[in-house]
Amino acid sequence: MSKFRFKSRDVGHDVYYRGKLIGQIIPLKEATGRHCFRLGFDSSRDPRTYRGMDRAAEALYEISQLTAKSKKSKWSTEVLIVQSWAAKPAASSPM
Repeated sequence: MSKFRFKSRDVGHDVYYRGKLIGQIIPLKEATGRHCFRLGFDSSRDPRTYRGMDRAAEALYEISQLTAKSKKSKWSTEVLIVQSWAAKPAASSPM
């Protein structure tokens, strides 16, 4: 059983962790035809994709944790970027 709860929307799914909305994931298909997901705020031309809803939700969770720590300790943008690289979850496709 997943520690995340998903609520379907017209486009994508809202992701909840412990009753709190942490973001949205959008379904896509890889070039091979395999289903995957991207993060709702990733509007880049070639977005990072995640195989499976739980994998994408884990990425949202890590980002929400880093954002909370950044606000709490008043990290600079540079420190936030360094910390995010240290905590990044694995993706299904290379950058």
